[in-house]
Amino acid sequence: MLLAAGRGERMEPLSSLIAKPALEVLGRPLLASSLDALHRAGCRRVVVNLHRHPEQVAEAARGAAPGGLTPLFSGEPELLGGAGGIANARTLLGPGDVLVGNADVWSDVDLAPLVAGAADEAALGLLPHPDPGRWSSVVLDREGFVRDLLPAGAAGRAEGWLFTGFQRLGAEVVAGLPEPPAEMAPVWRRLIAARRLRGVVVDGRWREAGDPEAYRALVVDLLAGGSWIHPGADAGPRARLEASALGRGCRVGEGALLERSVVTAGAAVGAGCVVRDCVVAGRVEVEAGRRLERLLVLPGGEVPLGR
Repeated sequence: MLLAAGRGERMEPLSSLIAKPALEVLGRPLLASSLDALHRAGCRRVVVNLHRHPEQVAEAARGAAPGGLTPLFSGEPELLGGAGGIANARTLLGPGDVLVGNADVWSDVDLAPLVAGAADEAALGLLPHPDPGRWSSVVLDREGFVRDLLPAGAAGRAEGWLFTGFQRLGAEVVAGLPEPPAEMAPVWRRLIAARRLRGVVVDGRWREAGDPEAYRALVVDLLAGGSWIHPGADAGPRARLEASALGRGCRVGEGALLERSVVTAGAAVGAGCVVRDCVVAGRVEVEAGRRLERLLVLPGGEVPLGR
């Protein structure tokens, strides 16, 4: 199951225009990396729950699903919570264990170590923690069971692990999920008390895309110093892109300069503009000759871009 039914509040105002899981990341929606990971782990069917901009997310999932992976959809007009969303989709999921991922992060993790396990247990996919002060931490005992779940700032770097958002829920755990609405934290607490929640270290990279600045930084970092232009985009004569991405249906005018910026969802940058550390998204055109720095530019206006 791919959890894609969040509100995207931290991504505002960008998420009012584009659902976070559908944000373009070098030509593919953000949710694509999680679909790829589930497919590599052996999944051939995935249920995607939908809430905000449901048509956008469904279209993104259909377009990004690897060959052989069939997406099904579970609508949530009212949010049901992590556990409630899975419980609500049990008929679509069918019997057996369920591998769960989040649609609002980017990763290239190998989930093979997470797949096997007992029907009455669950397991969290973990990575060495890059920043316990920023994200919550999972603490394990010597036998690999989860001992505690700590909020951001409460664990030392050597002690806590990062939860990637990928987890395996054994068939008995899925069957015993509370009726929606329900969150995962109480379910995990009960499993911890019964020593039925394991932590499994996986390999790979993980990146959050929580807010517009984090989204910009993710795309720029994936470029690794290069630039990217979608085949369906138009870069005018002498336009320069430095560590920037020009998305599908977008254009940049003659002599314009983009530095460490993302132009997406049909946006246009006029001739001679200088755009640094910005996200320009939607049916908006930056007037010729403007100089922009650290801004989120949308059809509805401009707001500062920053943490």
